[in-house]
Amino acid sequence: RNSGSDHPLKWEFPGGKLIPGETVEECVAREIWEELAIEIEILESMVSVNHDYGFRQIKLIPFLCIIKSGEIKLNEHHDFDWVIFEDLEKIDFAEADQKLIQHPGNKGILKKYLWKNMNDTR
Repeated sequence: RNSGSDHPLKWEFPGGKLIPGETVEECVAREIWEELAIEIEILESMVSVNHDYGFRQIKLIPFLCIIKSGEIKLNEHHDFDWVIFEDLEKIDFAEADQKLIQHPGNKGILKKYLWKNMNDTR
């Protein structure tokens, strides 16, 4: 995140707020386009998590995605990085994102996907 955000310089997964009438799949595609200037393809849904920051409650609805087109351009964030599964828990994520990657169901999905598709160059 940028230094002026709610969670300054914490790492998070891209995404954002659902607009009325929009599906969660449309939301994630739109938000990633707005934040990163790339088009994605959703491969699989993951387990949602709720988190209370005290000043705001949020629900993260994650998807496993690949880039369909474009090159990452940071429109809202300070930086981006690609990390391997084993390093996910070492990253200084915002609390809700930590909860998301620590969920056993999501760990299982990520392990399954990464194992099956490590050499997939789609």
